[in-house]
Amino acid sequence: MPEPPPPLPPTSATTASNGPTSTNPSHHTSSSYGSSSLALTPYQFLHSPSNPASFYPASVNTTTGSSNGLRTGGCPHVHLIKSPSSSSKMEEGSLLANYRALVKYALNWARLSNKMALEKKKRHRNELPLPQCSVCSDSLSRLHVCLHCVYMGCWKKGHMRHHLKAKKHTFAMDFARCMLYCGDCQDYIYDTELMDRVVRLETLKSDLGNRRFRLRWKQGRRWTPYQEEIDTIVQHATLVSCQGIRGLCNMGNTCFMNVILQSFIHNPLLKAYFLSDQHNPKKCTTKYCLCCEMDRLFAEIYSPRKEPYGPCHFLQAMWMSLRELAGYAQQDAHEFFISALNHIHAGCKDNTMVDCQCIVHKTFAGVLQSNVTCSMCGNVTTTHDPMLDISLGLRPMEKKKKATNNNSNANATGTAALASPSSKQQQNGSKGGGSDSVVHDLFANSISSMPATTTTASPAAPSTTTTTTTAPMAPSPMMRRLSTRQGNTLVDCLDRYTQPEKLGRNEYVCSNCSTFQEAIKQLSIERLPSVLSFQLKRFEHGVAATKIETKIKFPVELDMTPYTTKGKKRATNHPNPSNLYTLFAVVNHQGRMDTGHYTMFARHREEWFKFDDHHVTMAYQRDVLESKAYMCFYVKKILDYEE
Repeated sequence: MPEPPPPLPPTSATTASNGPTSTNPSHHTSSSYGSSSLALTPYQFLHSPSNPASFYPASVNTTTGSSNGLRTGGCPHVHLIKSPSSSSKMEEGSLLANYRALVKYALNWARLSNKMALEKKKRHRNELPLPQCSVCSDSLSRLHVCLHCVYMGCWKKGHMRHHLKAKKHTFAMDFARCMLYCGDCQDYIYDTELMDRVVRLETLKSDLGNRRFRLRWKQGRRWTPYQEEIDTIVQHATLVSCQGIRGLCNMGNTCFMNVILQSFIHNPLLKAYFLSDQHNPKKCTTKYCLCCEMDRLFAEIYSPRKEPYGPCHFLQAMWMSLRELAGYAQQDAHEFFISALNHIHAGCKDNTMVDCQCIVHKTFAGVLQSNVTCSMCGNVTTTHDPMLDISLGLRPMEKKKKATNNNSNANATGTAALASPSSKQQQNGSKGGGSDSVVHDLFANSISSMPATTTTASPAAPSTTTTTTTAPMAPSPMMRRLSTRQGNTLVDCLDRYTQPEKLGRNEYVCSNCSTFQEAIKQLSIERLPSVLSFQLKRFEHGVAATKIETKIKFPVELDMTPYTTKGKKRATNHPNPSNLYTLFAVVNHQGRMDTGHYTMFARHREEWFKFDDHHVTMAYQRDVLESKAYMCFYVKKILDYEE
């Protein structure tokens, strides 16, 4: 990006008809919105009392609330907050001060809540008050705070809107997003100046610390626009409609495809890749390339059109590339997810079988480590395998009459989830072969499909095995513990997955003893991916196909440090910022296996939306967390960028 132009010299004064060009803030020292050390903002420039009358149009409309009769877009009441010529100086100053104080409160609470969640500490009395609705004490229904008085109300039940109407107050702030809401316009205020001068400023202060922030602010280079740029902004600026939210038509039992495509659309790494023209369909020679169809999909979703989009071209390319998924039969969303990643990888340029740097590997690929310790001699065999997702076994819902049997079955299910492939993948094990079976071996190697001893490797993604011999040792009490966590949360499933598993005498051959020995196997994640996807194995294929309807609690913020190889070695509870993930998409399945329906939730611009094929509605975080998830997608809060 080119550097901004230097400031205009003092000698380049323009005519009076174009308005003042001086950036001396002494004319606006009475405004609490500006600062004596900052240049004029566009709002201060347009509403400067020193502007001549010829600067403004001849026909004015004084009903907009703008000073000098200047017609401006957006909320006509925002001048009550930031206009330096407001008649009510005390009210104007207090509203802006209240807004800044509420932004600080929201940012500090977000940082404190994350810290309490990661360190598992309780809130003390002397800390920030708990944000909750003043009427119903609900803290998860999108809270808003009134800028005129001390009142906090929820949006879902209408308490904040009722308060603004009853008290005749104008402004409120969305507590989670720090956005202003105008009660008179009944709409949110999208004002870049307020966001930059208040929200962005306080966010930088909160993140960098006051001392570092002041040093960085003083050293930063300020930009002053040319007069031509000012005229362009004032005369030709247009508002761009919100993009990225568009339903997908169901073209005959294709809901399994729609939910995965929506998860791709709202994946920040895939979005950045395809919207920046990293894959050019005009130069691609691959027939029925899913990478080209992904480029077409993002172009359609981020177009000005709002009607539901039918991904017919993607469906055709999928049928021709994935013959096992062709037809109008209901398919498994997770199976389509793995197959789609397989063929997107094949369509990327310069894709390789080893150490691939395509967008699929950069986004989803991680490394799983398996340690098998011989109980006789202490020999440790370490194996590394690639992974694209994590499949977690669930414990079935307990029934009162057969509680004992269900508990035993649950233990068997939890143990089998550590060593055997998922039943759904076993049933469809013959799928994915053919001419590109080597590529499929690379991508189908998710965590659930790892063999018990991981002694073999696929030709596409070879495993690395090392053997270490130590002195004989007895298993510790922690290693004797096998799947003791009985809960059904995502954290419980991860704990069960990475806990040590005892292997029988006929299951492991020690390379040091050269005989069958009992051993302890433990899985951990050597390298975490940028986007972490979880499949909750709700489908069982035994004598009769069944679905586990157990509700799984999953967090919005997830710390993966305890499940990494380094975290297992250090056995520490201190979170690593580079291992923190945040939820951005959830796939749900309703109904039975053969007649069910897929829906999904996705986060877009800090808002949650529910996608039910072509039908898109706004959702609340509580709705997302209370859903019966089948797949969950998390993205790293801190991404490592390449130079």
